[in-house]
Amino acid sequence: MNRANRFVWLIILLSLFLVFSGCAPSDVQVYPSQNWEDIKITMETRPSRVEKGMNEFLIIATRPPRRPASDLIVSLRINNTGKWHQGIQDGHVGVYRRATIVKDPLNDILTVKIEYDNREGLLIFPLNPGAL
Repeated sequence: MNRANRFVWLIILLSLFLVFSGCAPSDVQVYPSQNWEDIKITMETRPSRVEKGMNEFLIIATRPPRRPASDLIVSLRINNTGKWHQGIQDGHVGVYRRATIVKDPLNDILTVKIEYDNREGLLIFPLNPGAL
């Protein structure tokens, strides 16, 4: 097999690898977005599936049409008990981060408090969306 044929086969194999690697099942948990006033609130977690122990929560706030809501105070707590923990704003991109301990990933809920211009709202995110 000459050099040009080997190169063609390499390209074909790499292409097949890329195509089939995109078909692998994902272990990412998707949580439904919620709205507070005109702001769309999305929650993501690190690790992507909540586990018992320390987990990081990312609250992503977006105003229409896809502009970051970077002027909020975002706080959270688990199971609507205990003290509030203020999220840390990740730049001015509408992302707020906070790590906290999860004791029961199947039954715990995340309560998110949004504060803006002397108004506030509460959103509830079950950590096990299958429990909805």
